[in-house]
Amino acid sequence: MDAQGKAQELFRFMLDDPDWTPEGARRSLGFSQIDLELAQHSLLEAGLLHMTRGKSARPTAVEPAIAVARLLAMEEAGAREWMASVHERRSTLAALGSKMMRLQAQADTDTRVGLLTGQERIATALNGVSVTAQQEILSMHPGTPLPRTVLEGSMDRNRAALERGVTMRSLHLEAMNKVPRARAHLEALEDSGCQVRLTPALPFRLILVDGVLAYVSAPSAGSQVSALEIRGEEICWLLRQVFEHCWLHGRGIPKGESAVQEVDLSDRERAVLRMLAAGYTDASVARALGISTRTLRRMTTVILEKIGARSRFEAGVRAATLALVETSPGGAADR
Repeated sequence: MDAQGKAQELFRFMLDDPDWTPEGARRSLGFSQIDLELAQHSLLEAGLLHMTRGKSARPTAVEPAIAVARLLAMEEAGAREWMASVHERRSTLAALGSKMMRLQAQADTDTRVGLLTGQERIATALNGVSVTAQQEILSMHPGTPLPRTVLEGSMDRNRAALERGVTMRSLHLEAMNKVPRARAHLEALEDSGCQVRLTPALPFRLILVDGVLAYVSAPSAGSQVSALEIRGEEICWLLRQVFEHCWLHGRGIPKGESAVQEVDLSDRERAVLRMLAAGYTDASVARALGISTRTLRRMTTVILEKIGARSRFEAGVRAATLALVETSPGGAADR
């Protein structure tokens, strides 16, 4: 227990026992003589004790109401000092962190590019970004809305960075505005302090951190999603120009527009819709799913009814509008 804590313990003891004596307080509280004298001195300085007059002069606690006000003032003063210390340390660490990222990017004369394979490895890298980013995170998100759990996880990372004062700008497809959970995610981003814009098309998925580190979507490695991890100011500068061009042609989230009802499709139905939209024949889709063409046609009829389409062509248009199929290259590097 520090000196302030001991002073408060002594004060509470004195309030509980108006006839207290220094020796009794020392024994009851387990204080040494020095601890007792230091505690009394602290309370006298704080105005929580006053000395009685006469031959038997001794410290006496002030009125409870006055004591509470002074104790609160002491706590508030301590809290202000602690917060000032935290801000000072954060500023120092932020400056060091930014310098370390730039030194790391400049460690080699050539830009360094690594391939991250697998959702878990990519997620680990992006979790680190929310901690190491010091100034700015720019992001582009093409493709269909990610699963709800992935969106929630990215929201936690975004809030962590924003609360540390990191500036964030995020670009999404306009189709995101049509899906309830996706629109809710975009609105939550805005509410947290991130700048959000929508655009009809995006070239690739991108996370750009402090102008020296980037994650870019890469072709899938078999069944595993992949992303490129790029370190280097030159290529990150080029990626930033792409982002700024897309940002310039984006627009804010339209106010007053309601998202359309979200379509409830199973994973298999979504796979069928994606393959049909990509131009696969019935026979090739049925073969890929291990079902007969007759079963596939029944599934297709159900899918058309669910998305409110009367033909396969209209189904493709509706699927793009509802962000049920990819409308531009995408990958796993997402926040």
